Amino acid sequence: MRTVLIIDLNDTGSEAEALRQVLEGFDYFVCVMHIGRPNDFIDILEGNAPIDPDFVIISCHGDNGKIHMPRLADFVYSDNEPRNDFSSAEVERYLKVSQKTIINLGCTTGEEKLAKAFSKNNVYIAPRDYIEGTAALFFTLRLFYETASKGRDVRSAYMIARETDDETRRFCLFINRENSSC
Repeated sequence: MRTVLIIDLNDTGSEAEALRQVLEGFDYFVCVMHIGRPNDFIDILEGNAPIDPDFVIISCHGDNGKIHMPRLADFVYSDNEPRNDFSSAEVERYLKVSQKTIINLGCTTGEEKLAKAFSKNNVYIAPRDYIEGTAALFFTLRLFYETASKGRDVRSAYMIARETDDETRRFCLFINRENSSC
């Protein structure tokens, strides 16, 4: 059985739950992790998730090539816990997972530096620009429909999913730090 880990960062409404329900309908085993602090996200980047997934979906907000992190009161942060949004520097520092397909739904998370950090030893798919939330959700569901129901590989499914409209064409595919399609 193929497995999916959905990382629910910040306030993205019911996006993670919608993804979970549909992907389970496609016969994927899905685990959702709700992230309340930066250290929770770091744990997952370092490979300390409750499952060893084939796919990782990051349901988040992004801006200027950074992933928005939860904001905490100063006294709540642990010692040495990052207090900023995650850029390529944080991803390069903490990312230890490899051989995964990582799909990031946050705006501008397909920016070159961040994409290269995530795609070191992984397949990484993310929007290069600002994208409508419904388009990001649809793109992801179409990608998984193509892999689950049609048996397509990730690259082929990506090419089909991105061709829906101008919004879905904002997604880029990176493999081993190379921009494979955009």
